[in-house]
Amino acid sequence: MKMNVLKYIFKKKMSSKKAEGYVGRVVGIARRSKDYRKVRVSCVQRQIKLTSSFEEYAERLKNFVEEAASKDSDIVVFPEYNFFDLFGIIPGFKKIDEYLNGRSKKEGMSASQGGGEGLLKFIFESIAGPYQEALEELMKGLAKKYGIYIYTGSYIINENGRLYNGGALISREGEILGRQKKIHLTDFEEKIGLDRENELKVFLLDVGKVACPVCMDATYFETFRMAYEMGVDIVLLPIANNEEYNFWRALRGIWPRVQESYVYGAKASLNGWIGGIHFTGRAGIFAPIDITKNEDGVLAVSPHYEGDFLVTADLDMAKLHEAREKAEYFGDRNDAFERDYYEKVYKPLLKGERG
Repeated sequence: MKMNVLKYIFKKKMSSKKAEGYVGRVVGIARRSKDYRKVRVSCVQRQIKLTSSFEEYAERLKNFVEEAASKDSDIVVFPEYNFFDLFGIIPGFKKIDEYLNGRSKKEGMSASQGGGEGLLKFIFESIAGPYQEALEELMKGLAKKYGIYIYTGSYIINENGRLYNGGALISREGEILGRQKKIHLTDFEEKIGLDRENELKVFLLDVGKVACPVCMDATYFETFRMAYEMGVDIVLLPIANNEEYNFWRALRGIWPRVQESYVYGAKASLNGWIGGIHFTGRAGIFAPIDITKNEDGVLAVSPHYEGDFLVTADLDMAKLHEAREKAEYFGDRNDAFERDYYEKVYKPLLKGERG
């Protein structure tokens, strides 16, 4: 009964009609002619801010899209769990949230010990349908208004009663090109009962091929290796790390994957407290060290791991392909090791089992 009430609240507060109405009031920006030898990408870093209004939430997202479009970006990338702000719609949630956040801070709990998993699972199940419908309609409208590719950031996808963490890639014309669900789950996601995807998808844009794995997927070299083997030049990665920020720990993800795979990597990040859990992370755009000015593999990165920022950089496809050709060890492989490695590691996933 409670779940039905919560679903009713979300359906009433947000819908495709509300999204259409909001987008109808957006003016948009005219696009300039484009040189497709270089691709301009913008990545969003934003802080969770509870709201009781879908329109207010939509305005926050629109502002990032508008800023990216004003910079003449081809793609704007939003972070993982890009919907937490809307928990403020739930009656009484703000007080519960203040209590859980305060308790976690006072007792010095780590993010994974915050105690909010049960609450979040209940909300995920209730918000999945109404939110996906409203967000996708909003992003389709904004993409068309501004003539820009939009990666929605991730949200909860409900397919036949199974919940996934994934997002959609929207074309410049406002069409959904496809959705990518998370392949490698965190312990937190295992606890709240999310399911995993068993396929990495590739999307062909007018600026090249891209893939959109989600957060933890970048911890494993196989994800980016598969992307490169399928002809991908740009990997879009939404993150929301539920842990206290540590530079070296954060380095385990997209940066080394880019160096191994010789692709560009664009990372969007969510930060802040919700349900007693702390999320941190810096948005950034990365490239093989050979083609970065300071030979550090960084094209652009936010100045802090909390707060609102938009980072933007140009990706030169010709330089990337040239760097691949010149890299002495790139493409080396151990055929004996790899012959049955992927099947052994990913066989449980291919069967739809949890691992």
